[in-house]
Parts: sequence; C-alpha cells; structure tokens
Amino acid sequence: MGSLSSSVANNSFQNVATSSKLTRPQTVWMWKSNVETEEWKRYSDVENRIIEQANQQNKNQVELDDLWIDLKHEIQINKQDSNKERPIKRVTNMSNEYVREERFTCEQPILNAKAFSNTSLFWFVSCKSFVYAAGLRNVKINDELVEKAACGIEEEGAKVNKKKEAEWIANELRKVKRRGEKEIGECCVKLYTMESFLYKLVNKVMREAQIKGNGRKPEFVSERDTNYGRTLGPYCWILQTYLRKSSHEKGTYVYRSANLTNEMIDDYKKHVGRSVSWNSFSSTTKNIAITLNFGGNTLFKIHIPRRTAESNVAISSLSEYPKEEEVLLAAAVEIVIKKVKYDKRINKHVIHLKLWGKD
Repeated sequence: MGSLSSSVANNSFQNVATSSKLTRPQTVWMWKSNVETEEWKRYSDVENRIIEQANQQNKNQVELDDLWIDLKHEIQINKQDSNKERPIKRVTNMSNEYVREERFTCEQPILNAKAFSNTSLFWFVSCKSFVYAAGLRNVKINDELVEKAACGIEEEGAKVNKKKEAEWIANELRKVKRRGEKEIGECCVKLYTMESFLYKLVNKVMREAQIKGNGRKPEFVSERDTNYGRTLGPYCWILQTYLRKSSHEKGTYVYRSANLTNEMIDDYKKHVGRSVSWNSFSSTTKNIAITLNFGGNTLFKIHIPRRTAESNVAISSLSEYPKEEEVLLAAAVEIVIKKVKYDKRINKHVIHLKLWGKD
C-alpha cells in the first residue's frame, strides 16, 4: 500500500474545508405525507435547494423530477396524476440534529473473492480500483475534467429519473470548474454529503463493478461498467483525489452499522487476519452513539492507526449534516479483520477492523 507517513505529503491540502460555496440551508421545505395526520416529510437536500432558489426568485412554481411545486398555493402536484396533491410548507431555522441511518449502514456486508487481499501490496488495490479501470490514474483535475464529471452526472441522472436533481448538481460543479483543485474537491465532497441520488448511485456502481487484470492495468469486464467509468469516473476521481490529499484522521476509531445474517457474520469470523478492500466510498462516524441508536444487529468498529496511508477525512465542516460527525473513507481502502465478538451490553455483534498501518 505504499510507505507509511505520519505527516501529510507536500502536495496535500493542509487544512480541510477552509470555505464552501455551498452553504448550509437555513430553511427546509416539507410536504404533508398523510391527509389524516400531521405527518410531514422533508424533500431531498437537492430538491430543497431547487425549491428554495425558486422561492427566492419569486417564482410561482418549480419543476422537480416527479412533481410540480406550486409555491403560490403551497401544494405539490404529482406529474402522473394531477389529482394527487399535498400541502407543502417552508420551515425556517430547522434544527440540524437530523442524522441519516441509511448513510452509516454498511452496503457491502458480504465478503467475496473480489474483496480479499492476500497481501498489502499497492498493486492489489490499484488493480481493483474503479477509477483506475476508468483510465483516470494521475489525470489532472481541471475545468475539462469537471465538465466531464458534470455531463456524466446529468447523463446518469436522466437514466434513473432524476434529471432535475442531476442538472442542479452538475451546475454546482460548473460554478467551481475554473477554481483551484482544493475548492473543486470541496464542492464534490459537499455534493456527496447531500441527500440525493448521487452518492447512492456512485457507491452502488463502484461496489458492483467487475474488474479484471493485474498490476497497474485494470479493465472493466462489461460494457455497462465501462460506460459508468466514462460517466461517473471523473466525479469519483476528483473526490478520491481530494480525500487522498487532505489531512487524515489518525489514532482514533470510527463506526458503521449493519444488519448481517448469521452466515455473513460467520464469514467475517472465518477470515480474521485477512485484508478486505472496500471498493466504494464508505461513510463512518466518530460518534459511536449514532450507530448504537440504529436498528442493525452489527457494529463495525474501525481503528485508524497513527501511521496510515489509507485516505480518510473528517468532512463534518463540509456536510449538510454536521452532527453526523462523518469521516469518509476513500474507495478501495485496505482494512484488516481483527476479531468478531458478540457484546451483550449493546446486544450487537461487533466486528473489529483496522485500516492498514501502524500505531
């Protein structure tokens, strides 16, 4: 995995998140989901931005992917059935205590041959890397690459019926494409933290991508994955590069939740001492209480040693949800399975993991 260093490399970003052009919203838009009760649900973060921007521009209505928002009469209208209307409301000074369970629940609990590493050599991880298979090794981050990232997000968003969300995200990227690499990276992190289709699709694609080859020449197996490499690869590369160059957390623990079957838990037990490469970006939290409050039967306790080359960055200062205390692990980090035990005090299986490195 390369040499260990207790200091940040010379070409690294010395301080994370000195500023962010995407400021946290002061208002939240909600819609009444049940006619008979006072049950209100939040729009996604991107939808919220689209609605609020239209409101600030004194527009009477605005289009979302599945809905029309009538700001004048404060209702949402279903595009497929105009008779399906729901009241909406604008809430100011909304508390930012909200924490998303889905974000900190493991999406890749099953161990398989793709995940395992028999060695700590860098080439193993590089040959399994989505961004390397996409041909993005050492590609310079500039306005051309940012435009490719924006266009790719728009293309994939349209495929999953999120055209409006994708256009908004792409436009935010275009606003910073002539800025420095650090500010471009911060924008990508900010967009990643927002509740939208983007982070879910990116991680699903990276987890499921089939990659062949060895050494430093990985290739996608299918045409579908090759296309994903073209459309989503640029965004993933910018995000991965930012995480690699930013200051890393060291000498601490972070946590993730999961709901595993007995077979999955036994699989982890059988492979104690082995290394696993998590192929997508992984959201973890510094706050164990957050994951203990979730309903999963398993807790991942991940030790970040004092000396590690594995990219991990505390991104709460950039996040829409700072109370989540998120530490984002870069894609393809190498993690060692240390032990698996059941903790009666919390009624959960605890899987102890460690990022590659030394204390």
